[in-house]
Amino acid sequence: MAKEKIILDIQYLLMAKTGIRTYIQELLAATELSKKYEYVLYPKLVHIEKNNLFKKHTKWRHLFFHLHTLFWKQLVIPLLILWHRPKAVIFPDFHAPFWNLPCEKIIVFHDAFFWENPHNYNKWWLKYYLWSIIEGLNGKSKIISTSLATEKKIIPLLKPKFIQTIYQSAPQFGKLTDAEPYEKLDHQPYILHVGVLEKRKNLGVLVKGFALFLETFPDYNLVLAGQKGPTKGLDDYENLQILIHQLELQANVFFTGYASANQLKWLYENASLYAFPSVKEGFGIPVLEAFSYNLPIIVSENEAINEIAGNGALSVPSLDPQAWSEAMKKLINSSNYRNDLIKNGKLRLKEFSKKKFLEGIENYIIRNQ
Repeated sequence: MAKEKIILDIQYLLMAKTGIRTYIQELLAATELSKKYEYVLYPKLVHIEKNNLFKKHTKWRHLFFHLHTLFWKQLVIPLLILWHRPKAVIFPDFHAPFWNLPCEKIIVFHDAFFWENPHNYNKWWLKYYLWSIIEGLNGKSKIISTSLATEKKIIPLLKPKFIQTIYQSAPQFGKLTDAEPYEKLDHQPYILHVGVLEKRKNLGVLVKGFALFLETFPDYNLVLAGQKGPTKGLDDYENLQILIHQLELQANVFFTGYASANQLKWLYENASLYAFPSVKEGFGIPVLEAFSYNLPIIVSENEAINEIAGNGALSVPSLDPQAWSEAMKKLINSSNYRNDLIKNGKLRLKEFSKKKFLEGIENYIIRNQ
């Protein structure tokens, strides 16, 4: 007997480089384990790999991508549904077709940034974007939230009929990934942060805390691995450069730019600890990555990050550089406390398996039929 089909809309991979890209990659890996459904991917991965049009982010390419997305969601996906007759379609990027489709629409919400920080986006673009998100929630729609913190924010905003938090699985770079050294560090100890250099990441406070930490541990460095923010309003790179010059930290703070899986593997393998000071997060993928490399972690008092980290991380006041400095010193000085965090992180990581990710999604598909 043929399995029922589930369509995975992975069109966002044409341009995504950060969080949603990782989510889709984990979703693809998890669904490969399924014995219940046949998962059909659109666009095909081979077409995504060959298409470089949207890889470089410019104003006009960004606009063209949104036009492409509109065409894809409103015309191509409905036609594919008529062809395949799937039980459901999973949309990992907030958006689904406006139409009332003859199958379930499973729409993933990663955060509530568009509602919480409207000043970071063009006014007219944001109006269209939010309108298109809301229009896609008609018919047989269900929302997957990536964290309970995000779910709590989404419910009063959209009042969805169905919403459930399902944790994604932990990213792994794999045994076949060759670690690519970051030669500038030259075997020096360092504190690591991985993520796009956006203002919401609160990296200025981390830099200030690191400057205080250096007074006691002058041999350490700070590595900020990640690309610049996607827009001028979101990007924090220039501000960080000014701050680093003011604090005379040029010799101790390294910007890697966008880091490949090979580079990230090396950076995680060789770091002394991981620091995640972000004040706006819907999940916190790097926390799981750091867990998988047995790193002690310091996080901000962000609700979503603490939900994911559990007791596997040291949580400190988000905006207090002195607190960040003291937390770094604590983890360097106390091997017992550091080892306790690493042990707790390993246990916490088990909650984010591909098996649990898949079970959560498939149980949600058949629920409330």
